[in-house]
Amino acid sequence: MKSILMGLILGLAAVQTAQADMELSPLRQVITAEHPEAAFDISNPSRRILDGRVTWLDLTATETGYAQATTQARRANSAAPYLIVSPAHFRLEPGARIKVTVRVKDGVRIPRGERRSHLLIETAAARTPIRKAGNTGLQVDVGLGMSAPVILRNGGSAKARIGETKLQRDADGMLLLATTIIPDGDNSSFGRLTVAFKPKDHPDERQLLGVRTNVAGFLDASSRKVEVPLGFTSLGAGELVLRYEGADEYEGRLFDTRSFDIAPPQ
Repeated sequence: MKSILMGLILGLAAVQTAQADMELSPLRQVITAEHPEAAFDISNPSRRILDGRVTWLDLTATETGYAQATTQARRANSAAPYLIVSPAHFRLEPGARIKVTVRVKDGVRIPRGERRSHLLIETAAARTPIRKAGNTGLQVDVGLGMSAPVILRNGGSAKARIGETKLQRDADGMLLLATTIIPDGDNSSFGRLTVAFKPKDHPDERQLLGVRTNVAGFLDASSRKVEVPLGFTSLGAGELVLRYEGADEYEGRLFDTRSFDIAPPQ
């Protein structure tokens, strides 16, 4: 259980490592008084039977991911006490899928503001063969775990801005844009960060250099670090344009945009 939990704290990385044997969609849901019910699809693309359970996990957002929530943070921010999940247990044959429903409990009034808990899906460990060189093999017990945020919201509005931004290089010497998203409203933001370049000698042209999706600005973190690989070793003279655009319930909204002049390479 400890190894699964530590993987989940890494956030989306836990979902990516589990995708070979279990898939979850979507990666987040928002519940309101107008939309008091939401659903997740869990599918089994593997060749083994999955026995799973669905519970709640409370995590605190950090600049780079998530950490376990303290008791005080759970009391202030947890959505789980107001929600019910069905089914709590499932069995999936190879190739099968199931819908897990999350809804507001009967007779419960949604509190003002925004709360968040993470739906935790775990499967029982199964004996899995691992083939090694020399035609030898090992048998290991593998359990899967993944999580997705469920946001409970009543009133308020979301605002966010782009913070400190730098051009850096990755281990291969390619340009990497590093920036921060700073939540600045009553509710968390959610969207994508796009990076485009306008050459100085062709200002009407706009070249899309990179996109980072699933960028959330949660209120329990003062900022969220975001990195976007640009795929170039250098840029000519021009203008670099960042846009934090809304997605899902914020689709079509522009949270913030910033522009930076790029000097010609020396």
